[in-house]
Amino acid sequence: MKTRRIISVCMLALVLVGFCQIIGTQAVEEFEDEKQLMQFVEDSRADTLAVLGMFRKPEEHQEYIDAFTHAEQTFRSYGHEDVTFGRTTRLSEKNKKPKVFITAPHYADSDHITSMVESLEFNVTNVVRFAFFTLIPPYAKWPEFPSNRGTVDEVQRANLHAKNDLPKVYVFMLKDGAEDYGVRIHQTLESVGNAVTGFMVIIHIVVPSKDHSLYLQTAVREGEEKQYMDALASGRLVIIGYDPVSGIRDAEARFIDTFNAESLLGFCNGFLKLLPEDAQNGRSPFPIKYFDKRGKNTVGLGKYSHKEL
Repeated sequence: MKTRRIISVCMLALVLVGFCQIIGTQAVEEFEDEKQLMQFVEDSRADTLAVLGMFRKPEEHQEYIDAFTHAEQTFRSYGHEDVTFGRTTRLSEKNKKPKVFITAPHYADSDHITSMVESLEFNVTNVVRFAFFTLIPPYAKWPEFPSNRGTVDEVQRANLHAKNDLPKVYVFMLKDGAEDYGVRIHQTLESVGNAVTGFMVIIHIVVPSKDHSLYLQTAVREGEEKQYMDALASGRLVIIGYDPVSGIRDAEARFIDTFNAESLLGFCNGFLKLLPEDAQNGRSPFPIKYFDKRGKNTVGLGKYSHKEL
C-alpha cells in the first residue's frame, strides 16, 4: 500500500508537468565571479528556481563548497533537476563569509533575497532544508490539470511539494466551495503553512466536480474514493494527512464554516504526534546524497562547462 501511494504521488506529479519541457542542470553551475553570478540573478529571477552560493577559493572554503555541491546532488538524485544550483569562488571582498541565498519566489517581493541564516551549522542537511523550504510557498495550490498546467515556476514548485519525503497534509474541496470562500481559505492555508514549516507541507487541491476521483488518489486508499467524494459533495472539505515514509495516515471531514487556522493547525499537530520520531524532529525533504569528487562539477553555462572543481 505504501508503494501504491508513492506511485500515485509520482503519477500526479507527472500529470502536473505534462508536456512542459524544463531543461535542468546536471551539476553545480560555476560563475566566473560575483558580478556574473548577480547578473544571472537579474536575468533569470523571473523564470528560474535557483540556489546560489558565494565562496572563497577552495583551499579556504572547501568544506562549504562540498556541502553546497552535496545539496545539489541530493536535489538532482530525487528528480529535481529543474532547480539550478550555481556558485562562484571569486568574490568582490576577500574576507566575505560563505553565503547561500535564494532570489525571491514569485509569491514574495520581486527584489527580495533570502539568505541562509548564520546561526545554522553549514552542512548539507541544513543547506537542503533551507533551499527546499525557501523555494516553496507556505502551501501548494496545484494548477487545474490537465487543461491548465500553470506557469513553469508553478509546475516546478508543485513538483517540489509532491516529490519529497516530508509528511503531507492535503486539503481537498470542490471548486464551488473554493471559489466562494477563496480569501479565507488562502489566509488559513498560508498561516498554517508558515506555522508547520520544517515539519510538513500543506497541499490545497481543488476538485472540479464529484466525478473527478483521480484528484483523491494521491492521498486515499484504493476503494475509498467514493466515501470522500460523498463528503465533498455534501458541502464539506476533506483533510488528509499522509506520511510517505511510514505510510501513516489520518483524515477528517468538516464543514467549511468550521475550517480555520485553529482547526487546521490542530489537525496538523495531531497528525504529527502519530508519526515516527524523525518526522517529529523535522525530517530532511530528501535522502542526502554525495557527489563524486572525481567528476566534473560544472556544466551548461558555455565556457564554464569545462571547469573542474
